[in-house]
Amino acid sequence: MAKSNKKKTIEVAKSTKKGVTPVASQRDKLMLSNDSNLLFGRENYKYMLIGIGLIALGMILMMGGKMPSPDVWDESIIYSPVRTVISPILILAGLGMQFVAIFSNKNSNT
Repeated sequence: MAKSNKKKTIEVAKSTKKGVTPVASQRDKLMLSNDSNLLFGRENYKYMLIGIGLIALGMILMMGGKMPSPDVWDESIIYSPVRTVISPILILAGLGMQFVAIFSNKNSNT
């Protein structure tokens, strides 16, 4: 005869003053709470969105515009200060904002 490998599930009940409350309903109540199970708070997510916006803006500025004519090489467009200085600063600021968003404490007020 072969043994059955089926697992049995056992419901554990916790007694309270009013009676016996199943553990499953308590677990469901904990899962429905809004901020208690979230890893980050509202401020953290706000900082993350700002950081993503800064990174995206830096990438868009780094792309720049196109050349007016494909036959003409214009160094002022290719090597403009917006592409070489401002956009990398924006990207680094966005990455710094992501760092702040991840490592700042969860705000307990919201």
